Amino acid sequence: MIFDRDIILEEIINTPLSAFKVFLMKDGHIVSRKILHSQWKLYSFLEELTPSNTYDTLIIAGTENPKISDVKLFMDGRLLKHLGLIRQNIEKIPEEITLHFKNKNKVVSSTAPFFLFSQPVIDIQDNTAVLFSSSSDSIFVAECVKLLEDAGYSYSDSRIISQPEKRNVIATVADWLKEKEHITNCVLFFDMPPSNIVKLQELTGIGIMTRNDLIISIFDQRADGSSGKLKYANALIQKEKSLKRKRAAGLSRLTGGIGLKGPGETKGEERKRILKNKEKDVRRSLKKESQRLAGQKKFREKNDLRSVAIVGYTNAGKSTLFNALLGEKAVEESDRSFSSIDPKVRKTEINGHKVLLIDTVGFVTDMSKDITDAFNSTFSLISSSLILHIVDSVSKGWIRKKEYIEKLLTENNCDPRNVMTLYSKSDLMKIRHPVKNGLYYSAGNSSDIKNIRHLIASKLFED
Repeated sequence: MIFDRDIILEEIINTPLSAFKVFLMKDGHIVSRKILHSQWKLYSFLEELTPSNTYDTLIIAGTENPKISDVKLFMDGRLLKHLGLIRQNIEKIPEEITLHFKNKNKVVSSTAPFFLFSQPVIDIQDNTAVLFSSSSDSIFVAECVKLLEDAGYSYSDSRIISQPEKRNVIATVADWLKEKEHITNCVLFFDMPPSNIVKLQELTGIGIMTRNDLIISIFDQRADGSSGKLKYANALIQKEKSLKRKRAAGLSRLTGGIGLKGPGETKGEERKRILKNKEKDVRRSLKKESQRLAGQKKFREKNDLRSVAIVGYTNAGKSTLFNALLGEKAVEESDRSFSSIDPKVRKTEINGHKVLLIDTVGFVTDMSKDITDAFNSTFSLISSSLILHIVDSVSKGWIRKKEYIEKLLTENNCDPRNVMTLYSKSDLMKIRHPVKNGLYYSAGNSSDIKNIRHLIASKLFED
């Protein structure tokens, strides 16, 4: 049961008409209630609301429903299973309810008269649990939920691990998971030593994954060229090495051409040898890939062929700008994380000058060094290019994401003087943030694309 209609009705009738009544609920029971006397206070409350173990449902009642621009993003960031918006009349009688609820990785919305409302039928086949640290904010949590869904999972249970619980985190998590008989996978969205992950798997018999495991899984799905597949293979090998697992099941996608177990060789020795040989093969291939890209770079420099690389946080709008500058749909435009991990290179003309346009992978924060190292060849490819850093101007936490990409570029030998910051989706902005260096644009506005072309030309060519 999501909520008891009679209890909610009584609560609303006893609330001033001009106020919003907010209920935080768990398993159909009210755990907290608030009376907010203005829309401003309501929106401030919603903005500050963070995920918690104490509630999974939010009900808001008032004479008008609050406008939430992205319901799924809001619910994901608070780990909400249900969001109910109740509209009441001037006599404080609830007339209508709009219920948003999670069903696998989608948010389903249903509107009905309040007194005819019935509980929705929800598919509860999900068998994945997610765990977050109490320091995780709603922006980080929403991003992690999206990574989870893009990797092909959805969650049925969630838990916030407090700082005191972290002191004995293995026992805390193991006890909690043992209570959830239907759970077969668990994703940790906080740091845990590899040895503890192995121990937790042994204690629970449940597959334990990390945020980086999800990223590697997405790499596997998105790799559509040799470069991407090498990045995936390298990241997977480094993960296997760090976990020191007793089986080589994780390497099943990479096996082939390697000798079988020798006489007197233990399973552990066999796994170690397979891993070592595979690492040699992948590193040799990565070296060849780097040499190939270095050769292309020398060719461009010899022929004075300038290049423009588009980089940014995932889903910032890189591929959309890439297509707009080319004047054709050369790459897929998607809101999925890491829609492609292979750089796309196209020759085009910018104001009469031939240039190479490079569309790169979108990054996310807190990627392990093993994963970022897999992109050394990409950074080498773009280090001497003019770099267009795309920032999603309507994304929450855009400042943190912008600073992360800038740090990543600097750490990989990209000169900050060669970076132009472009703020995408300006047509969706309500207020433009003042920026010292940068340009707001909408990829669908031909005038904005023309301005970007002029900026590129002025940076690359003296005339």
